[in-house]
Amino acid sequence: MSQRNSSEQSEAIKSGYGYAIVGVVFALMVATLSILSMPAVLSYRAPPVPLLNGALVRSFEAHFDKEFPLRTASINLWTALQLVLFNEGKFGVLLGTDGWLYSNEEFHVLPRWSNILDSNLEFIRWVQAKLAADSIPLVIVLVPEKAHIYPEFTDGRQQASAHSLVASQLSASIDDSETVLVRIDDLLKQKKSVGDVYFRTDTHWTPLGTQVAARAITAALVAKGLAPKASNAKVFYTEERAQTSLKGDLLSFLPLEPMFPKMMIPSDIYTPVVTKAVSKPIDEADLLSDESLPEISLVGTSYTANEHWNFEGYLSEFLNEPLADYSKEGIGPFPPMAQYLTGKDYATHKPRLVIWEIPERSLLGKAALDGISLPEDLLSKLKMLNQR
Repeated sequence: MSQRNSSEQSEAIKSGYGYAIVGVVFALMVATLSILSMPAVLSYRAPPVPLLNGALVRSFEAHFDKEFPLRTASINLWTALQLVLFNEGKFGVLLGTDGWLYSNEEFHVLPRWSNILDSNLEFIRWVQAKLAADSIPLVIVLVPEKAHIYPEFTDGRQQASAHSLVASQLSASIDDSETVLVRIDDLLKQKKSVGDVYFRTDTHWTPLGTQVAARAITAALVAKGLAPKASNAKVFYTEERAQTSLKGDLLSFLPLEPMFPKMMIPSDIYTPVVTKAVSKPIDEADLLSDESLPEISLVGTSYTANEHWNFEGYLSEFLNEPLADYSKEGIGPFPPMAQYLTGKDYATHKPRLVIWEIPERSLLGKAALDGISLPEDLLSKLKMLNQR
């Protein structure tokens, strides 16, 4: 047997022993916790609500958490074991080096991912066509995955090949006479020498990353003649706030506190920024009224909607114009656009320009478009593509 094969066999045996140890520990934990949890279960008295009401479940969960504090301790212990034995957290996060965390979505794909990608590209073409019918240019800002910008901290993990295809597939599927595709990969990589453009413990970009993206969008609009008319009167300015910490969303997949706080990966330290109107605060109600909606609509995900990154603010400053923000957190880039284009605001006030922020990995995820009043022919196409 070769030395390499012998080494691989040795590693496999060690891994097998590790999983066996965790399996035994887990079985003992389950047995022990089941016995200890019985008083908490037996002491529960259901409130007078219908059995099929979700309030009953929430009531039991609150009672169980209060009467059985070891539940949190067991979760902490299990996470600590995974971290020590396998350098893993809960499903959803991949641990890199030097305290860098990555979303599991950046490395894996769903079964039949090519069908999902085709379906999402079909929806994007529908958006493009709908806006083109109203003579409204579309700007797509493709947000690269963190692993593309910071591959040096992935601990050697390789992404599925599908992740390298989405940008070129999108570029090939859109009509560049009607849509401007803004790629910011190279600019973000260049700015890494200045500061972090993505958070170590979060899936999102930093204010520096959003600033890079906003400048790239502005430059692309100027090049295409789509930027607002230049004005000497500044409408917005951006100022820095006191440095603070950010406990990134990926840390939620490492539930180690309160038992093992020293094992936690440190939070990010960053300088927040906020963009303000030069003259007076802009009344949001006025901006979103039918009579005075801004001429530029912004649609996207938490990369846009979350004010901590200040993406809308930087865009407003560089374009020197307010934006109507229709971004939503937690549902991906496709439902917010579908809701906007089928909603009252678009029907009553056609914008001059639409900017759409789309994370690359979202193109490989299923779009949750159920319940949105989209055209039947579009829904049929999407259903057919997903079932191929």
